[in-house]
Amino acid sequence: MIEFSVPFLINLFLIYLRVLAFVIMVPAFGTFFIPGFVRIYLSFALALSIIVFNPVEPLEVPTVSKLISLALSEILFGFTAGFFLRMIFEAVFVAGEIIAIHSGLGFLMMFLPQQPQTTVIAGFSTLLGSTLFLTLGGAEAVFIGLSSSLTSLPLGSFDLFSIRGEALLELFYKSFSTGVKMALPVLVAALLTNIILAVVNRFIPQINVFMVGLPLQIMVGLMIFMLSLPVIGIVLTSYMRGHILDFIRFVNGG
Repeated sequence: MIEFSVPFLINLFLIYLRVLAFVIMVPAFGTFFIPGFVRIYLSFALALSIIVFNPVEPLEVPTVSKLISLALSEILFGFTAGFFLRMIFEAVFVAGEIIAIHSGLGFLMMFLPQQPQTTVIAGFSTLLGSTLFLTLGGAEAVFIGLSSSLTSLPLGSFDLFSIRGEALLELFYKSFSTGVKMALPVLVAALLTNIILAVVNRFIPQINVFMVGLPLQIMVGLMIFMLSLPVIGIVLTSYMRGHILDFIRFVNGG
């Protein structure tokens, strides 16, 4: 039986701030395709389920300044944990941007004014990564990680300066390199296409390469992208599994 006392409501509020900051940072839950009120309700539902299944010792909050300090600590932890998991989707986003730019599909942004400032391929890649993340049990891992974080990192105990800078740099490097690996087939195909067009322009100057080059580049880019989707899925699946395990270790203070 849940007793809605003042300490319980304070704990629920702090957990809600932790979960809300996390949900806003992770594209799988806080992307622009999901309305804001859905994210708010989802965060409250997660916070309520976490506190029900993981009873937390009531905190002593004698002053308003103490409550504000605890709230800021929880928001920082939520943003940091969400940023750690966001690197999965940043790798997919980088791959989509590289593919769009080098396949000539970046011009589609002009025909979609309501689309956020991303290319169509990057938006598709983000949705693909979110679907794959949920398929691999990412939602369950997030719930388990946030629940167990109350034991390893109790409310108000997070210290931002305890994070090593080298770990963040390695996280950036791994995310960016994974994105480049996923876009590598399209990059190689675009490079070869440009080389062939340059040779054709050299030996047959009568051909207008600018009129032929862009449609050919789009056709080759789309074809190679569709053919390389299974390879991209294998690389992304391996990267996601390892990163989800690292996320669980991170929220548990590992």
